[in-house]
Parts: sequence; structure tokens; C-alpha cells
Amino acid sequence: MSLITRTNLYLVLITVLGSACGDASAFSTFGSGGSGSKWDNPLWGTGATITWSFMNPGVALGPKAPSSWSGTNSLGTGSANDIRTIIDTVNGAGAFDAAVARAFDTWATAADLVFVQTADQGGAFGEDFTPDIRIGAFNFGPGDFAGGAGFGPPGDDLNFPDSLAGDLALNDANLFAIDPNSDGQLLTLGPNGEFVNDIESLLVHEIGHTLGLGHSNVTASVMCGFIDSSFNGSACDNLQLVKRQLNADDVAGIQTLYGGAAVVPLPAAAWLFGSGLLGLIGVAKRRERPGNARQV
Repeated sequence: MSLITRTNLYLVLITVLGSACGDASAFSTFGSGGSGSKWDNPLWGTGATITWSFMNPGVALGPKAPSSWSGTNSLGTGSANDIRTIIDTVNGAGAFDAAVARAFDTWATAADLVFVQTADQGGAFGEDFTPDIRIGAFNFGPGDFAGGAGFGPPGDDLNFPDSLAGDLALNDANLFAIDPNSDGQLLTLGPNGEFVNDIESLLVHEIGHTLGLGHSNVTASVMCGFIDSSFNGSACDNLQLVKRQLNADDVAGIQTLYGGAAVVPLPAAAWLFGSGLLGLIGVAKRRERPGNARQV
């Protein structure tokens, strides 16, 4: 399974050309040919229920982790480089976990996806098969400025599970905050002008990788990033702006893999009540404006 980071040189991606609302899209996927590298049924366009957890504090790096990484999972340890503690100290208890939940919700509202948080099994990074997505934090090593790395789903989740698939690591040597600015506004720099990752924006991007999406060359997309020498990602909006909301290209990509968001049917009584209410409104409007043509 290949490693993806926001500034990575690790993967040559398969680019899928499509269209959304008439505009060209260039999302990319780890699978190809309509199958593979997604959770549950490998057939593209089918939904999935995905379990996830925070890795237990102190979890070690397994042999599948990149050789430049070091340390144990600092998330939840309360140490000086614990990203949860850093975020919660500034924004209040629970702020980090809430940002993670919002990032998952962003993808769940766009496709037929259900995310279920569960207890971690405690295995080393890259060694546990369950839950599907595991989130931790490690030191990526000197000179690696990536905020995080997400590993894509198995090629065939039903028949050939992959213990590294879905693991998501944050770089605890980097800087993180909940940016006070809104989506689409400039990222707030640190006191010395340094880049500070908006944790929610970063998580939306990395979770996209764990779901099976690679980088896109659509600069306004959440998944914009390095593809090859012809598009090195430097033009991506997510390097300059808060990017917590999906672009049409991101939506097209995730729906290619998992289908559109499931529609929750209204209870029959509510539907009948709503229909009757709309009918009464329609009668009232017709009575008020008997000469108006019907507008759709």
C-alpha cells in the first residue's frame, strides 16, 4: 500500500477524467477499472460502513511504517507534542475530537458512507486489521514537512484485507491549530510566519486518502496535491487557504467509489402530513393568485 502525504513524492496516481455539472474533473483513485481500493464491496459505486479508532497512546511503529518515522503514538499521551492536548488547551476540552468528527461527517454527507467509531485493538502502526481506519501521531523525521499521511483501502477488502490499509498518521513534529478563519479564507500563520496546519482541513484531506482517493490537479479541491513533475501541487489552494469543505471534484471522486449519499426516507405519516400541508399551501397560493401560471 502506498503512502500519501500533502507534499508527497511517494505515489504515481491513476487519474480518472470525468465531469460534474459540465466542468472537467480530475480526481484520482488508487483502484482502476471500476473496482478495488475501497472499503467493503470492491465494486465502485457501492456504499460502505467503515469503522475507525484513535490508536492507543504509546502504540509502536510496525515494520510496514516508513523507515524515516520514529517514536510511539503521542496522540492522547498528554505530552508536549500531543496534538490533542495542544488543540484542546487553546480551544477547550474535546475540540480535537470534534474536529475529527467533523472531518468524517464531511465525507459521510457526500457519499453512501457510514463511519462508526470503535475501540482500538492496540496493535502497532500498520499491524492491526481492525478497525478499518486508525488515527495516531508519530515523528516523520528531519526535513519531512508533511502534516499527515493516509494509507488507502485494501485492493479487495472482502477477500484480501491489508493491515496497513486505512492507517492515518499525523506528524507530531509539525504545527497544528484550529484556524479561526472560515473555509476559503487564508490560513493563519504562526508568530514567526511559519505554516500552521488547520487540523480539520488536514484531516479531511488525509481521510480522503484512507477512503481511496489520490491527489487531484483541481486547485480548489480538498484532494489537490502532488501528482508528478507536471503538477507538483504548489498551486493547490489547500497550501494557502482553510479547506474544510469538498469541491465538486472531491464529491465526484468519492461518489465514483461509494455512490451518492443515501437518502433517508420519511416515515409514512410524516410524508402524508407533508404532502397534505403542501397541497393546502398550493390551494392557498392558487386562491391568492388565480391568474398566475404555475412556476417550477
